[in-house]
Amino acid sequence: MKKYLLIFLAAIMFSCGSDDEPTTPIVGGPTDVADDDNDDSNDDDSNDDQENNNSPFLYSPGDPLKSLVDYPVGNIVSAGKLTSTSASDQNFRDILLDDFNSITAENDMKMANIYRGPDNYDYRDGDAIVAYAKSNGLRVFGHTLVWHASIPGWLNNFDGTDEEFSALIEEYVKTTVAHFAEEKMMVDGEEVSVVSGWDVVNEVFEGGGLRSTLFQSRMGPDYVSKLFTWAREADADVKLFYNDYNMEFETAKRNAMLNMVADFQENDIPIDGIGFQMHLNHDFPSRNDIIEATNSAIATGLLIHFSELDVKVNYNNDITEFTQARADAQEAKYRTVAEIYNTVPAAQQYGLTIWGMRDNDSWLYDGGSDWPLMYDSDFNYKIAHRGFAEGLTID
Repeated sequence: MKKYLLIFLAAIMFSCGSDDEPTTPIVGGPTDVADDDNDDSNDDDSNDDQENNNSPFLYSPGDPLKSLVDYPVGNIVSAGKLTSTSASDQNFRDILLDDFNSITAENDMKMANIYRGPDNYDYRDGDAIVAYAKSNGLRVFGHTLVWHASIPGWLNNFDGTDEEFSALIEEYVKTTVAHFAEEKMMVDGEEVSVVSGWDVVNEVFEGGGLRSTLFQSRMGPDYVSKLFTWAREADADVKLFYNDYNMEFETAKRNAMLNMVADFQENDIPIDGIGFQMHLNHDFPSRNDIIEATNSAIATGLLIHFSELDVKVNYNNDITEFTQARADAQEAKYRTVAEIYNTVPAAQQYGLTIWGMRDNDSWLYDGGSDWPLMYDSDFNYKIAHRGFAEGLTID
């Protein structure tokens, strides 16, 4: 899914594109996309292909990623992938349980998939994810309660008063958070909720100002603080995050986020963490940009989640096949991000989450013209995985 930076900021439900490619990096967060979990028409899950096994882009891993660090290492899931009987999805689950100990629903726990109408909620997909996590000892991170690109049609067209609209959102936030707080598991001898945290709201800022959204127009400029307050009222223990993209290099957006956090802390509005999506390119942003952004978040004292990491290698469409140079650059970028996350104080490390497993399952795959993840389409381990693993072991 490719997009210009400015076009992305205007996108609502689907990706935008053009025949003319920009010369600046394309970064940003994914929109809701169709997820056909049981379509194996393009899958070739054999790991015996001689060409792949000899590829300089691949390697044989050592210890599982989750064993290399004390904080959670996560990936995204869907209810379909966790319950499917296809060989492809079985391979997915095998790697998931081997490498990762935290999962985030890519789309299944967003508002558009849950909120079917007033007092009408469909939690089946989220419940399936939580049940799988509980039975396999995985943490679940909730994503996302409110996002301008995931609004059910009936709510978008709601013609009641602003007060009635706000009441609907309050009901939804409280009901959803409370619902997912119910399922518990034992971790280190302590009973905790399987869903340990939520992105309360996603991508609020556009540049240095508040993004114009349905929620902002109907609930007022203080709607974000209301969302966090309602989420805390529903669950006293769940960790509450603000999540956004491009904060690694968009100084105005990052400063707007930091100002919001400072305001929340001064006025006792609950917030526990900051999510940096980390949708990066192989050569952008710079290491120093990421360090500066990370340090600014460390200074808040909040938890820090690198929440949606992937590394695009063909944002300018200047290559037609995955090259050694791009594979090397991607490996280096994954290593850099893991190294930088290890500089976060242990008490603030919520975890690192990769936004997808196989290249061809990524929201950035774009019909085969990009290769942004750590496993190829046959579930082979790319050297990007090696870079990430090496980065995790560097203090």
